[in-house]
Amino acid sequence: MKKLIAGLVSVIAVASFADEFKVALWRGETLHVHIPEMIKLTQPPSPITIREGGVKEVRFRPSRLNFMYKSVADKVDWTGWKEGPRVLEITVPAETKAGNYECGDLKIKVVDRILPPPSQWKYILDLWQHPWAISRVHNVKPFSSEYWKVARPIYELLATAGQKFITATLLDRPWNNQCFDAYQTMVRHIKRADGSWRFDYEIFDKYVEFAMSCGIGPYIACYTLCPWGNMVYWQDESGKTFSASAPAGSKEFKEYWGDFLVDFSKHLKEKGWFDITYIAMDERSPEEVKAIADFMQEKAPGLKLSMAGNRKPSEFAGIKIDCYSQFICDIDDAFLAEIPALRAKGYMTTFYVCSGPNEPNNFLDSDNDESFWIGFYPAAVGLDGFLRWAWNSWGYQPWGERPNNDVTVDVMHPRNQGNSFLCYPDGSASWRFLMIRQGIVAAEKARILREKGLFVDKFNKLKAVYDIKNKNRPTYKSASDRVRILVNKE
Repeated sequence: MKKLIAGLVSVIAVASFADEFKVALWRGETLHVHIPEMIKLTQPPSPITIREGGVKEVRFRPSRLNFMYKSVADKVDWTGWKEGPRVLEITVPAETKAGNYECGDLKIKVVDRILPPPSQWKYILDLWQHPWAISRVHNVKPFSSEYWKVARPIYELLATAGQKFITATLLDRPWNNQCFDAYQTMVRHIKRADGSWRFDYEIFDKYVEFAMSCGIGPYIACYTLCPWGNMVYWQDESGKTFSASAPAGSKEFKEYWGDFLVDFSKHLKEKGWFDITYIAMDERSPEEVKAIADFMQEKAPGLKLSMAGNRKPSEFAGIKIDCYSQFICDIDDAFLAEIPALRAKGYMTTFYVCSGPNEPNNFLDSDNDESFWIGFYPAAVGLDGFLRWAWNSWGYQPWGERPNNDVTVDVMHPRNQGNSFLCYPDGSASWRFLMIRQGIVAAEKARILREKGLFVDKFNKLKAVYDIKNKNRPTYKSASDRVRILVNKE
């Protein structure tokens, strides 16, 4: 617990435990910060608002094979400070005048710079959503009226970090069964008796429109034309389900996806979504990607492609990948050297973490500064953003509270705990998510300052500080504190 509190306190750079606590924000910014228990607060001066809460402890097993439970403060409760580390949400509206403000022992410095709302951030954030996990945990029918009610707080919370991609599915089990809940399709593939196809987009349309209404977008990531195991599924007109293996480029692949791509392209254009939709895939060979990309351009010319991988973009020769995400451990100078040319063509390049590496990461037992570090990392090395599974792929008991010490957040597969979720089913944030968000805010500040020609040399030096290959680089806390100070300079 001492390590946890030390990590939480590091959210800001300047703190005096004797009689005051100092924070610095831009106009338009919302900051989440841990404060000492002895700090006394008064009513915040208008128009600044403050919400007080605590970080609840959750219990977890580090892995499926480890039966020794651990506890960590992670679930944020904004109903007031009752237990756990004390935290504040401080919001400084854009119309606030720059200057120094007091709220009891809390001293707020408002820097005379404006942070745009999350919907206008240029940072490309892609945390994968899982609608079927929501349905199972809340015991509601997927995409029913009850579903939309319980899902909205979860999606609106994600929007506060500037989430840019809506996670949609084109067939059942795109990742086989890697999650506790298998993903299902949002598009019904129906094969008529005469061999022709009909496609039902009702769920897909409702889901995309719902996510957009929550503030997520503008992009739609559609998984996938290359499911794990290459299995595809469809129904006949009576509702009977069929399946087949359809490797990329095979006869079965072309028969299954050909008519769909033509029809899907037409549908997207009718909805006005064609230019914002990506056919998404992950960790595929150049040969598979080439077969899929060529077929896409034959059947649906202009439809975009996104993927996550572990190679340099140049290894996908002759393939137009509009958004490419690289595993963090495979990022090196050779990879980064290719990014400017891709950006000049209008392509996006991000990075991702998943069940690896052990650090930096966003596990329940990760250091809190790792999440801030990850959020800011793209700004330090010249990438466009961050991708991660998963926003809400909860396990068996995901509520994360401890009545009678018997409710856990176990994820029932061999992954590090917290890897499969960054929020809780009632719409509560994890502290890990709020620290990622703080890193993203710092990245947006860095972008704005760079565009104004401010502190450019100092920002350029951060690339060495954030070099994942450098074993002698500063600690996550040291690197993050350096960023926090720099982005709030006058």
